[in-house]
Amino acid sequence: MSQDPQEENTDGAGENGNGAPVEAELVITPEERAEQAEAEKADLKDKWLRALAELENYKKRTRREIDDNVFRAQQNLLNAFLPTVDNLGRALDLARDNEQLHKGIQMVVNDFMSALGRFGVEPVPSVGHPFDPAIHEALQQIDTPDFPPGVVAREWEKGFRQGDRLLRPARVVIAGPGSTGGKAEGAAS
Repeated sequence: MSQDPQEENTDGAGENGNGAPVEAELVITPEERAEQAEAEKADLKDKWLRALAELENYKKRTRREIDDNVFRAQQNLLNAFLPTVDNLGRALDLARDNEQLHKGIQMVVNDFMSALGRFGVEPVPSVGHPFDPAIHEALQQIDTPDFPPGVVAREWEKGFRQGDRLLRPARVVIAGPGSTGGKAEGAAS
């Protein structure tokens, strides 16, 4: 008695030729297919937007790192030259008695400061300005008749900044609480 395999299996499942049963094929409606496509599209769009944002963040981070590295390299170079500015200032003070020497050193100081200025380096305001711990380093405090309390009375070492970044704080002496001087230059009216 020979039976057809199709007739033998009445539950809708058949065999695939290897003797293994084959499940009935699931039917996907066009609406379900459209929903799946929309979900996949939304997922891909989300991944694309995230990748785009990640790329922008990478560009910003890389630019910031490059700028920081350039600044550090400039800062190292400039910090090597800043003691020269200090020494030229000391030489200028010592040469006050010799007019020609004083004039020559002043020319060198002016040229040096002009060269620093071309790189955006400028001195930090100090003498006569209120003490600011963000740009000044206090060495001591003295009472003076020339400045009011809390104002920079002397500058031991000139401070410098490049844009909004401090290269070196000014090392200063501050007028103490017993000082009797007038109004500071940078004080508000």
